[in-house]
Amino acid sequence: MTFVKKVWSFLISMKLMVVLILIFGAASAVGTFIENDYGVNTSWAVVYASRWFEVVQVMLAISIVGNIFRYNMISKKKIPVLIFHVGFLVILLGAGITRYYGYEGMMNIREGATEHRMLSSDAFLQIEAKKGEKEFIKHEPVFVSELGGRDFKESLDVDGKKLVVTYKDFIAKAIKTVVEDPNGKPVAGLIIMTPQGPERYFISSGESFDVGPLAMFFDKELHVNKPAVRLMSSGDEISFVSNVAVGWTKMADRSEGIYDAGVVYKFEAGQMLNINGVQVVAKEVYSKGSIKIVSQEEYAKTAKQELNMDKDPLSALIVDVEYNGEKREVTLMGKGKRYQGFTEVLNMGDIEFTLEWGAKILELPFALKLNDFVMLKYPGSMSPSSYESYVTLLDEKNGVKEEYKIFMNNVLDYGGFLFFQSSYDKDEGGTVLSVNHDPGKWPTYIGYIMLAIGMILNLLNPNSYFGKLARMKYEYKASVIVAVVMFAALFGTQPLVASTQLEEQVKNIDVGHANHFGTLLVQTSDGRIKPLDTLATEYLNKISAKDGMFGLNHNQIILGMASNPEPWKQIEMIKVSHPKLKEMFGMQESQKAISFNSAFDRNGNYILGPLAEEAMRKRPAERGTYEKELIKLDERVNVAYMVYSGRFLNAFPLQGDPNNKWYYPEEALQTFPEEPAREVLALLRNNAMGLSKAIQSGNWSEANKAIDDIKAYQTKISPALVPDNMLVKAELLYNQLNLFEKLYPVYLLSGFVLLILIFIRLAKPALNLKTVMRVILAIFVVAFVIHTFSLGLRWYISGHAPWSNGYEAMLYISWSIILAGILFARSSELAVATTGLFAGITLFVAHLSWLDPQITTMVPVLKSNWLTVHVSVITASYGFLGLSTLLGFISLIFYIMLGNESKREQISVNILESTRISQMSMIVGLSLLTLGNFIGGVWANESWGRYWGWDPKETWTIVTIAVYVFATHMRFVPALKSNFLYNVVSVIAYSSVIMTYFGVNYYLSGMHSYAAGDPVPVPEWIYYVISVIVILVIWASFNRDKLINIKPVSSK
Repeated sequence: MTFVKKVWSFLISMKLMVVLILIFGAASAVGTFIENDYGVNTSWAVVYASRWFEVVQVMLAISIVGNIFRYNMISKKKIPVLIFHVGFLVILLGAGITRYYGYEGMMNIREGATEHRMLSSDAFLQIEAKKGEKEFIKHEPVFVSELGGRDFKESLDVDGKKLVVTYKDFIAKAIKTVVEDPNGKPVAGLIIMTPQGPERYFISSGESFDVGPLAMFFDKELHVNKPAVRLMSSGDEISFVSNVAVGWTKMADRSEGIYDAGVVYKFEAGQMLNINGVQVVAKEVYSKGSIKIVSQEEYAKTAKQELNMDKDPLSALIVDVEYNGEKREVTLMGKGKRYQGFTEVLNMGDIEFTLEWGAKILELPFALKLNDFVMLKYPGSMSPSSYESYVTLLDEKNGVKEEYKIFMNNVLDYGGFLFFQSSYDKDEGGTVLSVNHDPGKWPTYIGYIMLAIGMILNLLNPNSYFGKLARMKYEYKASVIVAVVMFAALFGTQPLVASTQLEEQVKNIDVGHANHFGTLLVQTSDGRIKPLDTLATEYLNKISAKDGMFGLNHNQIILGMASNPEPWKQIEMIKVSHPKLKEMFGMQESQKAISFNSAFDRNGNYILGPLAEEAMRKRPAERGTYEKELIKLDERVNVAYMVYSGRFLNAFPLQGDPNNKWYYPEEALQTFPEEPAREVLALLRNNAMGLSKAIQSGNWSEANKAIDDIKAYQTKISPALVPDNMLVKAELLYNQLNLFEKLYPVYLLSGFVLLILIFIRLAKPALNLKTVMRVILAIFVVAFVIHTFSLGLRWYISGHAPWSNGYEAMLYISWSIILAGILFARSSELAVATTGLFAGITLFVAHLSWLDPQITTMVPVLKSNWLTVHVSVITASYGFLGLSTLLGFISLIFYIMLGNESKREQISVNILESTRISQMSMIVGLSLLTLGNFIGGVWANESWGRYWGWDPKETWTIVTIAVYVFATHMRFVPALKSNFLYNVVSVIAYSSVIMTYFGVNYYLSGMHSYAAGDPVPVPEWIYYVISVIVILVIWASFNRDKLINIKPVSSK
């Protein structure tokens, strides 16, 4: 009994808990690197689907249950803590149900076709046996990898006898080849040119096959009425005869000739035969050989000619099959998850066995008929902007026949199955739907709800640890700080390629007229009406990530591009960021942009067209950052084309138009009835003449009147669509003020000055700086109000929450940082100072050239309320966690100062005070991060049917949560209960946030990643930062025992 108690005590100990948390986080992190180097199948086999990883999660659940009772969480004062811990248990339960009882897959339907089957996402070992009329079937999910870790042994009872299939080996990126084998038989490896390209074929003695119009036999008689070749083995030689004349070419010396029909010739490796138009290359020819599976890497080392590596190669699962005393080795070729494998048929005794490794076909209890697949494209472009499927649900059993429309964030939910729009066929004649059946959904959602309620109540509970920290007060609250503020920015943008003459050609638009041109209303592709000034800002930022060039503003540039396109087409202004794309255009690494003309070859063919189309066909969950950047570049070129062709100027409504569409000039002239077309033509002619005269004379009044005439036409024809004048003025005001770019110097200066004043007050305690302090704080609060106003204004203008892209996320993170500082302002002026610096740096980064500040409508999958909440909560957490990191950094500096004995007590107070605020900020940040992450799971599940897929981005978010859970639970382990260790961890922990937000994008493959091929080099400054932190920690550690533990004045 004592032993059982000891085991139970160990299982629920906080020591084991924190170790398990670290193991879970470290394993998850390692899994992302395994996926990057070895692929998804390997990461799942070794980590995510492994039994040991499940055991870690089960042990964590056991530990949570034990600690609920150990720390008496069922008491009234701890109810919020109990709720969110039980919430975690419910989430784990839901995940287990999903793992073992749920499944997902893909359904491909052609237009007009009806489908009731789907292809599973998981890979299965599929064993089927046939004995007479009897069939025996067993399908088991398997996860295999070249790193091992998931061996298996599956058995199938076949009429009383046992068939056993045992894992033997796995070869990733496998290829078949022929090798010499003393115990082998005559064999040949061939390359045959087919309409699909060159393909590998293998033929052994006693075999035959057909390839289109050609038949081949090996040591078998010819029995066909078409061109055929018969291979014959005799001793160490292999010869051949054909029933038609055969042209030959020796690859070594390029000699050539004709082999006559009916005559026997030697069959040699290294020669190409032309048999009635079919080209056959003898790659390997052996009198004694065997067909072997090797990795592409191994084959490339021994092959005489360079191997063209397949981008999505097959792998080989090698198994031993035993039945009735007989044993055979069988190689199963496939790609694993989401792909069907190749079947292998073998006869053993009176039984025929079929084996396959790969995705399996699953039957649904109902069917879907695809009535129509609609592809919506950008105006004047072949690039898709969205796609949707019109289907009929057919359930004969229940008498159901209903029409549905499936598109992003609009799912079909029926019979326990969810259908999501995922992709489409290359010819746009079919749809690809992802299908999800998840009985664990509602337990998981209930766990999410409990988690949210518990964490929110915990922050409000006065009896929680957070509440106790909030009530603590120390004698010397006004803290001291040594400010080490280091940040650097390199404005090394590549100058635009344009000669002086070319520059002069594009500088002929008056800024006043251009801004008046910007007040003209236009309709965007999503139907929104807005000032052209906004559209010009968006388009210029979309094309070049700039707000001006050559001293011209956005309105001047867009008007110039539309009115005088040829010189602008030669200017390198279309942004290119991905290394692979730069290589495609022959750009140097330092170059940032290409010209519009560079996107087309000498024959006028669009270079990016086929590549962008291929990228768009991929499921959103399968697109890496190369594909995403390719799609973005394609969009930039298309936007530039729209400007050059005038197709961006959707400024001409047609009275009575059923869709309330506004048309661009060329479209209006071609489609409008005669009278409206004549009116539009007159408006365009007056505008062109006014612009031409103004450029020559410098008098822009006539050109301005032409713009006013178009605005009057819009109001006359489509008064209901013309937006409220207040909204138009709001957009123009937002563009003119550009407040965010002006705020970061205010934050930086306020924070820095406040830190300096705190330091001065330490040196001269008698100095009264209250008035100056209040002024600084007042400036700080005013800046925050302006920040909030600007975010609200952006929200009002865009019609959606301002965190839909990287730029807006940085704006919101900086806002949340300031909010954190203000919330803790009464407790610590230090919090305000550090958040000012942090927010300023964040806003500064937001305005670097690599972030796109344009206001855009969101792509279909991002148009979700769940996403709005997810992004807002998770990015807000970064502000609070960042504050915790800065306070930890400052605390370590304080530890270095503890060597000053005369100031030791006051410095100790400052350490305790900054640590207290840091802990509070970390608890808030961890709560928000956890809530935001799981809300993101709801969004993903409702958008494409998978709330967790171990993609590197979401995996690193859970790693970050694990890191901060460890940090907040250190105080429960006596050996780790130390202010010094806490501050060290608080500084190091933020590296997981940086990895999540930036590192994943550049160093790991996945749907959120920029990595393609070799990752970008680690920036040199990273090493300096790490060195500074290491030195700081070591230096501070010498004084860790000199801290005076002063009790708080009040801790009621």
